[in-house]
Amino acid sequence: MSVFVDVVNSVVELGQTVSDFFTGGVYDLIVAATAWFVKWAVAVMWSAKLAALEFSWDVAQELITSLNISSHLNNAWNSLNSQVLQLLTFFRVPEALNIVFSAATTKFVFRFLGFS
Repeated sequence: MSVFVDVVNSVVELGQTVSDFFTGGVYDLIVAATAWFVKWAVAVMWSAKLAALEFSWDVAQELITSLNISSHLNNAWNSLNSQVLQLLTFFRVPEALNIVFSAATTKFVFRFLGFS
């Protein structure tokens, strides 16, 4: 008789577990699945932005090279008088301009691709 009672108790517990799942577990399952999907989507978005940024950098460097902008900047730089040139070189303005120009070109290409 004890075995029969154990079987009945197991069936009742299974029914209670199924009932608990449908009354509260479905909500928890949907919340957990939605949270997982949002985390996955954010990770994919950031991976895509990182890949697009690397691609934009390469395209920007190629754009700067193909338009021969560095020679135009060198010609403009060499037209300055020696005192101004020495002062600007001391404060490392050429390196700063190079960084700013590369960043601006990369930003242009990045936005052209539809990322911002």
